[in-house]
This record gives sequence, structure tokens and C-alpha cells, in this order.
Amino acid sequence: MALSVKHSIPSSSGFGHVLSKPEFKVNKGNYLIFAKQNSENIPRLGVSIRKADYKLATHRNIIKRRIKNSFMKRASKFPAFDFVVLVKPGEQVKARDGLEVLWRDIEDLKVG
Repeated sequence: MALSVKHSIPSSSGFGHVLSKPEFKVNKGNYLIFAKQNSENIPRLGVSIRKADYKLATHRNIIKRRIKNSFMKRASKFPAFDFVVLVKPGEQVKARDGLEVLWRDIEDLKVG
């Protein structure tokens, strides 16, 4: 399931808004999630991977696709927040597990 346009954060303006003053922050393994409530009434996602950490674009795209797909599977359980996921060095491109743990704290997040 692909990430739809309505569930995407516009990268130029949206990432800075979330990263400047996040309301919620989770550090899980090679992932760092920043969250901030939005006015769109739907959860939105942005993923950032540094080129210096993952040289090949195919590797960056595979990791982004895995994160986006796992987000969309659970998006109905999430509150209306903008989420920015930063991927730290060391994430295995071939790894298939570990993303379920990434979203557990987010599902319990309460608006307020």
C-alpha cells in the first residue's frame, strides 16, 4: 500500500515545522521519530535519510518504501499528527522486521 499524497508531509515547509518544536519524540534503534499535531485531521508522514549514511539511492528508496508501507498499514490507528522519521546509519536494507516496534508508542499517543 503506497503512501498517498494526503498522508505525505510537504518536505520543504513541513519537516522544519515538525523538527523545530516536536511535541513527541521516540528513539527506536536506527529510527528517530518526531511528531507534532496537525490541523489536517489525518496522520501524515515524512521520511529523511542522509545520502552520506546510505550512498546508493536504491538503498535509501527501499528503506523509505518499507517505512511508508508500514505507516500506511497502521495509519487508521494514529492520531492527527505529522510524523518525521529520521533514519540513522546502520539500518539493514534487506531487513524485514523491526518496523512494528517503531509504531507501538505512536498508537498509544493521546491528543491533548
